[in-house]
Amino acid sequence: MTPGLRYLACLRLSADSDGSTSINWQRTVIREHVSSVLRSGVLVGEAEDTDVSGSMSPFKRPKLGRWLTSRADEFDVIIAAKMDRLTRRSMHFNELLEWAQEHGKYIVCVEEGFDLSTPQGKMMARMTAVFAEAEWDTIQARILNGVQSRLENRSWLTGAPPTGYSIKAVEGGKRKVLEIDQDFHPYVEEIFRRVREGQSTHRIARDFNSRGVLTWGDHLRTVKGEEVKGTQWQSTIINKFIRSSWVPGIYTYKGEAILDDGGEMVILSEKPLATMDEWTDLVDRIKPTPKAEGAESRTGGKSLLSGIARCGECNSPVTSLMGSGHTRKDGTKVPGHRYYRCSNKFKGGACSTGLYVRADVLDMWVDQEVLGSVGTWDMYERAGVGPSQARELQSAKARLEKLEGDFLAGAYDGEGQEDSYHRMHKSLSAKVALLDKQEAERANPAIKATGKKYGEVWKGKDQEDRREFLRTYGVKLWAWTDAIPNAGLGTVIDLGDIKTMAQELGLGKEGGMDKLVMGQNVPGHWTNPESWEFIKDPVPDSVVKLFEGYGEGA
Repeated sequence: MTPGLRYLACLRLSADSDGSTSINWQRTVIREHVSSVLRSGVLVGEAEDTDVSGSMSPFKRPKLGRWLTSRADEFDVIIAAKMDRLTRRSMHFNELLEWAQEHGKYIVCVEEGFDLSTPQGKMMARMTAVFAEAEWDTIQARILNGVQSRLENRSWLTGAPPTGYSIKAVEGGKRKVLEIDQDFHPYVEEIFRRVREGQSTHRIARDFNSRGVLTWGDHLRTVKGEEVKGTQWQSTIINKFIRSSWVPGIYTYKGEAILDDGGEMVILSEKPLATMDEWTDLVDRIKPTPKAEGAESRTGGKSLLSGIARCGECNSPVTSLMGSGHTRKDGTKVPGHRYYRCSNKFKGGACSTGLYVRADVLDMWVDQEVLGSVGTWDMYERAGVGPSQARELQSAKARLEKLEGDFLAGAYDGEGQEDSYHRMHKSLSAKVALLDKQEAERANPAIKATGKKYGEVWKGKDQEDRREFLRTYGVKLWAWTDAIPNAGLGTVIDLGDIKTMAQELGLGKEGGMDKLVMGQNVPGHWTNPESWEFIKDPVPDSVVKLFEGYGEGA
């Protein structure tokens, strides 16, 4: 090869080490070759890619890729200590070789001693690339088999334990397993219990911070004897923990559940924090409640009906405010009251009456109506269906199709590769079948009894949790200042999804009423759509809309 050429050193390692393929070793081999008397070359740069797999195309590698695509005029020779430092894929090597020929570049692999300026040298290089690829496949199969055997006996692989677990050495230290961290477990159980009771994760986080409960990260630091950082609990931390697949002990890799040969998810912990059914139920409970159309984005902590109540006159959401109170002649201060008011009227809109009512009066009426109607019923809930798997199902089907296409194209014709194909095909096929089943179950969730009465649950909640309960079940309320002249506050309440489950369970009102709607101080026919054709007095649009589709299919 012509002396005085410009060399680009190609360095690659999957994980940096001091072994026979370390970056330092590769650099030394390359520099000795370039500076030899016969070549007297100039090393113009290094493309050092660490933590990069040999299966990645040279053109997609972070450092080498930029040299090939943007700085090709700065070097004459690509040099690597060994061919597998360039690539382990014969297809990628042929692609690089063709690129070099088109751009007038040379490729040097020091250890193999290739001279790619001759046809014989190119042929030998291509053959070596094929062997390098086969070696890479063998290495990957060995790694996968090792991981698979460790997963089969529920061995912990590596890293810090997931939230709620500790790592325990067994069999004389030869194997490590996950077990529940008993010191932290009371807080895990408290989170689960309070979420099942309908408490918001915001409230749980505030309570934990006020009590000085350590977060999981700080708990691990105390276990190691390190100083805590004082990290505060947040609702996002609790939500992320509950959604984690580690709650039921599912082992995942890059966000996807690992399956055994039977297509079942690998449960790494012998005793997980929760069962699959319990986990899916918890995940469902922390889903954000869909925001009602036109509802205010903020809900005051002291307002039971913020985001729920509406002005009956114009159907606008109500907002709450605290009255300032007044001072008596004797100087004593009379505290103010909280009021609900029509947001439309308050902002200068066209609402003629503009609802303005004391919050405690309306809140008390809702309390009485809930306890006096469904409060005596057994409480039922939809079984948890867990997070959607639609995207993962689509991805698994695409990978399965690609795997089958590669097999038909001969990509697994090498020695021992057919067994690898059948193992991957079996696992992927089982995964597709499992995800298909889960998505079918999501479409038809079951209804289950909680063992409590609606009234019991309602009485056990504070103001914030009661509001969340109403929002979760889609309860709606409208209020009028004068629905009936001089009768006082008029209200209509629709008990939302409570009525839906009651209907499905045969607990609905007598006469086939499929809307559980109650009114106070409003004309009687407003909540009885069957009488509308006989009574010609107008019914508010909000109430008419409430009963749209009533009686269909009866």
